[in-house]
Amino acid sequence: MKVKAKKTYGILLISILLVFLLLITGCSAGSSQKKDLSDREENTTQIEESDYHNIIYKDKKYVYNSQITAVLYSGLDSDSELVTSNRYTIAPRADSIELIVLDNYHKVIRVLAISRDTITAVERYTMNGNSRGKYDTQLGYAYVYGDGGKASCLNLTQAVSEMLGGVPIHEYAVTNNASVVALNNMVGGITVTVPNDDLIADYPELKKGAVVALDDTNVDAFVRWRDTSIPYTNNGRMERQQAFSSAFLQKFKTLIEKDTEGVWNKIESMSPYMETSITRNQYLKLAELVSNLTFSEEDYYYIDGEDIQGEQYDEVHLDKESLEKTIVDLFYIEDGEVEK
Repeated sequence: MKVKAKKTYGILLISILLVFLLLITGCSAGSSQKKDLSDREENTTQIEESDYHNIIYKDKKYVYNSQITAVLYSGLDSDSELVTSNRYTIAPRADSIELIVLDNYHKVIRVLAISRDTITAVERYTMNGNSRGKYDTQLGYAYVYGDGGKASCLNLTQAVSEMLGGVPIHEYAVTNNASVVALNNMVGGITVTVPNDDLIADYPELKKGAVVALDDTNVDAFVRWRDTSIPYTNNGRMERQQAFSSAFLQKFKTLIEKDTEGVWNKIESMSPYMETSITRNQYLKLAELVSNLTFSEEDYYYIDGEDIQGEQYDEVHLDKESLEKTIVDLFYIEDGEVEK
């Protein structure tokens, strides 16, 4: 079954929040060595020189857009506080994965939603943190093969970067499930148009097409719930996540313009449920930058693929042509285009 365009891939609300928090620091895809994953120096880039700088697509030359900052966000399948462990391979799975592309060349924010079920190469590690090489599995498992902290974040970042042809990913952030209600309340509640009937049995108000103000009684289900006994239900969940994110972005952008310091204080209080390298000063710089970037529903991107029911779990196999086109659209400028 073919994965359907925007009705398949969505964006978790928290990813939009973290777009505004994570521009300045220098975390990018890690190498396959334990040292690089766990003892990263700040403001360094693991991906330095590779063939991503110049590519040829459909007989045209393209150069990498150096005015991009890419932020990887993941919502984890966990309600516990985020704790770094000395033992690898016991971290939770990445449940939602989004890449936020802040493009200062085109003055736009773009978001690429990536299904956690995407089959791609993932680096495996032993419990002691030694590399066991790569194998093809669901992208969400890349976070599992780490320490539940920076090493997990870097392993997930590396897997996404390599899947996208080696383009740099400069930032990462993860949150757990406990942050959903808090974020909805932070902006005074989100009003959405419900995209599907997945929740109607338990939440009659969440009927497809209904306009609903989400609150503490239903926001968690709207963002997170899916019926795991039915194949491919992650698709419907991602539809709802996209609906929330679009509304959340508009309210959050207004909020930081009115009360920049107050928003930071609220975010800082969520630190037990968030893993990120952001500092207060970096946040303040980023809040100023975002006011000069635009965002609309047309700035959501996805990669076409095919849903397959594997022996162990649902699988999404990406379409090669759609993958290549998405990479070019998000990260490249045609060679010879006049710099702004």
